[in-house]
Amino acid sequence: MSDIQSLRRAFDILTAVASNNEGVSLTEIAIRVDLPKSTVSRMLSTLAALGAVEKLGGREGFRIGQSIVSMAANIGLPRSLIAISRPYLQQLAQTSGETLTLCVPDGDMAHYIDQANSPRFFQLRDWTGMRLPLHVSPDGKLYLAHKPEIMIEAYLQRPMQLFTTTTISTARAMQRELAKIRKQGYAWDNGEYSAELIGVAAPIFDETNKIIASVCMFGPVHRFPTQSKASALIQQTIEVANLISTKCRSLVVKSG
Repeated sequence: MSDIQSLRRAFDILTAVASNNEGVSLTEIAIRVDLPKSTVSRMLSTLAALGAVEKLGGREGFRIGQSIVSMAANIGLPRSLIAISRPYLQQLAQTSGETLTLCVPDGDMAHYIDQANSPRFFQLRDWTGMRLPLHVSPDGKLYLAHKPEIMIEAYLQRPMQLFTTTTISTARAMQRELAKIRKQGYAWDNGEYSAELIGVAAPIFDETNKIIASVCMFGPVHRFPTQSKASALIQQTIEVANLISTKCRSLVVKSG
């Protein structure tokens, strides 16, 4: 086997392992990479010795190892966030059937840096690379809610552009919205940027409890439940954001 072929196979195996943060069995990996189980087993043993994958205790399965996660943590935001978050986003997209995005604050904008698509036939647009004003997206409202009061007041003194009939465009209404977000721990989107989309965003915090990013689950208004009926999806989004926060904090502790 050539070195190039070995590298390609190792990369394919790592990609298969990374597809599920809870672990992937040897059989499933072999099926995904279309290789004999004996070959995959040998390569997994080598990758495990290097710390690139780790075997799950108590049951058959492998997940991405600490050496890969640590490398991802050393490349800086936002690329490290994408590497850490993507398995969580992909898994929740599969289990919920909805689209997930990863977003980071960028001044007075919310910048979408990654997306895990819904497995449903009807696909939403790719938001990766989009930047939206803080007042028109659930992620942006999260960032605004966690800013110092003097920065919130400065933002609200400026005109807030209307995008839809539900866009919050007055300082008083936005202050009420931000207070609600701080109390409930997440932000809801009422179609404030696009009338056809609604969803929920939950914050990702660093080791100093500063918001550094957010996870958003959203879908078309004809399918996605209203806030009063979306408790399960809201909780799932919060739980994934909390898991990513914990992973980010643990990496900082270990690297320190």
